[in-house]
Amino acid sequence: MRAKNRAGVRELGNLLKVHRERAGYTLAQLGVRLGRSAAHLHRLEVGERAWTSETEVVHYLASCGASHQDVAALMKFCKEVSDVRGYWLAPSAPWMCDSLRSLVFHEARANRLVNYQPEMIPGLLQTEPYIQALFCREDIPADVRQERVNARLERQKILFRNRPAKFTFIMNERALRMEVGDYKVMAEQLLAMLFFTDQWNISIRIVPAAARHRGVFDGPFSYYDFERSQPLVYVQGVFGGLFIEDPDCLESQRALLRQMVNVALDEEESRLLIATLADEFDRAEGTWDDTWRVAQEQL
Repeated sequence: MRAKNRAGVRELGNLLKVHRERAGYTLAQLGVRLGRSAAHLHRLEVGERAWTSETEVVHYLASCGASHQDVAALMKFCKEVSDVRGYWLAPSAPWMCDSLRSLVFHEARANRLVNYQPEMIPGLLQTEPYIQALFCREDIPADVRQERVNARLERQKILFRNRPAKFTFIMNERALRMEVGDYKVMAEQLLAMLFFTDQWNISIRIVPAAARHRGVFDGPFSYYDFERSQPLVYVQGVFGGLFIEDPDCLESQRALLRQMVNVALDEEESRLLIATLADEFDRAEGTWDDTWRVAQEQL
């Protein structure tokens, strides 16, 4: 399998490593079963070299006792990895979708991440009440809803792990003003963002409404830099996540990021805007409480 999809090769290697560890084998033990050296398998698992064939992947999984369903699922991903287009689509599903699995994998390995969200607070910065309100929809069953909430909260741990990556979050002002849940949820969400701005590895930049048409960009995406690998872009869509590593596409995204930074408020101006809106939501919550109390007394 002459793969040029480097990011996909790394992810495939990690998925296979999970099966090896689940089976209880060391690299040396599995190497004996496969007739390969431990060093060879290690390079495959960390993505330093591509898998030579799909047959090799099947032998690896069979030796680890993987089920037929697991083999079929990974073979589908293996075909995506072997493509040389410079991008691949990770489809959505009720739970756990391929797109989310891939997103978590690359998030955890990046040393720098830039995320742009035009309409809502970025997922890594969302409070639990904000997430609950987002997923409180009739088309999402209650058990799936809680799984999604838990998964998003679990993802946020990468912000505070040992030697964390550097994160830059860029969002439009309308994302701060869009009411998710109620005024209390929004006030708490914006106050939490003020806490995030105090962290050395987190930068928040707001594209102000005053920028007008100059602040209109494409949909949400994330840009990842890795210490020893080529950059990667993730574009979120309705039917799945699109991962892009084509050099020309990456340069276009970098150019777009430069435009965003030029239009956005600086960190201190962004912090001031967040604080101002948090105060507005807080005062609006108090006004709503008074209105509700008067209405109840009248009734």
